[in-house]
Parts: sequence; structure tokens; C-alpha cells
Amino acid sequence: MKRKLTSVDEFFQDDLNTPELRQAYREVLDEELGEVLRSLRKKRGLSQKDLAERLGVQRSRVAQIENTEGLSLSLETLARFASALGYRLILTFADEGEAVAQYSLSEAPAREREWDLAVLPAIRVVDFSRSAA
Repeated sequence: MKRKLTSVDEFFQDDLNTPELRQAYREVLDEELGEVLRSLRKKRGLSQKDLAERLGVQRSRVAQIENTEGLSLSLETLARFASALGYRLILTFADEGEAVAQYSLSEAPAREREWDLAVLPAIRVVDFSRSAA
């Protein structure tokens, strides 16, 4: 029996409803993130050994980050990776593709942590980096 699809979301909701397909999808995302990290390192002209020295880890750890961990990496690890390359890691909250708020999770050299806000008057953003009064 053919099913009638009404949206792409419905397609993915139904088709990613099996553990095998969810795992396969996650593996693709893991691989893509690893490729992004490797590309950023190469763009800076650094070897895995060079980056490992900046991070204070073994070269094998950089290879592991780039090749196998992907989405299971902590935000802290991603932030350290970004900072060691001179980039900032920015967490973005979005609604329907539009950025609502962004928070820098790492500091590039000579930059302070800061909120970058989209101009959305109906949205109230809370800066969690400041302690409550």
C-alpha cells in the first residue's frame, strides 16, 4: 500500500522511526562534522600534530575527534578545538531557519564572550553567563 506524504517532516518522522535508520543518519552527521573540523584545521595550515600541541593532547586524540566522534563531542571539546584554531564556537538558537539568539561558547584571540542577537523585539534573551542577582 502506497502512503501519501504531506510533508518532508512526515517522511523523516516515519522513516527515521527505526533504530537502524536513526543510527545511519547519525553516522552521516558524525562524518560531516568530522570533515568540517578537519577542513578548518587544514584551512589554518596546521597538521594534526600542530593542533594537538595547541590543545595539549596527543595527535591521536585530534585524529579521533576528526574521524570518529562527531556529534558525541562535548561543547567544551568543540569550543577548545575552535579556540585552538583561532575561531569562536557559536551556539545558535533558531526558529524556522531564522536565528533567534547566538552565544559564543569559546573565545577567539583578543575577543570577549558576547551575545549576538537577531533583531527580534518579541524575544527576550537571557544571558546565562551572568550570575543571577
